[in-house]
Amino acid sequence: MTKTNNEEIKDSKVALVAHVVTSIAMLALGICMLVLDTKFIASLVYSYSVLSVGILFICFGAWYMIKYFFHHEYIRITNYGFTMGVILVIIGALSIFNANMVSGFIDGLVCLIGIVLGAIMLQQSFALFHIQKVSWLFCLVFGGATIAASVYFFLFPIKFFEGSLVGCIYLIGAGALAILSLLLMVIGLGSHKKDANRNYNRNVEDSPMGQTVAGESIFEDEPVYENYSSNATSDSDSYFED
Repeated sequence: MTKTNNEEIKDSKVALVAHVVTSIAMLALGICMLVLDTKFIASLVYSYSVLSVGILFICFGAWYMIKYFFHHEYIRITNYGFTMGVILVIIGALSIFNANMVSGFIDGLVCLIGIVLGAIMLQQSFALFHIQKVSWLFCLVFGGATIAASVYFFLFPIKFFEGSLVGCIYLIGAGALAILSLLLMVIGLGSHKKDANRNYNRNVEDSPMGQTVAGESIFEDEPVYENYSSNATSDSDSYFED
């Protein structure tokens, strides 16, 4: 059980890091487009974003492939971690070797990332609703708005990195809402754990085992009755052993 729990924690950490990095990157790009020279930002993004995305795909693919062997996931027939790793590595390699062609789809890729972030927000809202936290409604609105805007810009494309005010607002909004939704999720889970621990302690105190008389301990020393006759018999017999 411990090994399984550790594997689940590691997987969640990888997804969490990817989520945080993507959200901060979108927020930072939107702010930079408003503050810095848009031509410089556009050339930088279209030149190096494809290379960065390709390397990121290769790293994640290699991670899934290594984890597949080191965690002995091949003993489970329904686990496709190795297949996922191979696909990610191939996509990353193709993106690097065909950077000029892929760079034309950067704006569409931004919309797809926005859709993924919006779906994560919806999932967070469902989790918060399950643990009965009011903040689930905010995450639901954040996720719905992000998905709606992403789908709109995917159907009616714009150049996000040419200084368009609408594009900057979209990048800042998507990144900020994703970070805010994650913070609401962390706060909600922390509050839920505290409530669960408080209820557990209350149940333990109210249980018969937890109710002890003041000044008495459940670990009181009980009287010990020694059977002297049996000890004497055994000792006397030992004297006559050969």
